[in-house]
Amino acid sequence: MTDEKAMLDEVKDNLMEAAQRIRATQNRLSSAGLDDHPDYRNLSHRISSALAMTESAFLEARRRHEREG
Repeated sequence: MTDEKAMLDEVKDNLMEAAQRIRATQNRLSSAGLDDHPDYRNLSHRISSALAMTESAFLEARRRHEREG
């Protein structure tokens, strides 16, 4: 396994874990009814954005990993 492929494996693992943690945080806010609360609306939006960016980065890492063969 090349160094680049090993690095991409680690990147994918880290991004997957990060997405799971962000999703858990998002679910926690939602279950507490705070995602629509005016004081938490901005935080909820940023969490959603962070999740989308993390998932996008994971997909990019996976594409690069698959290209490495």
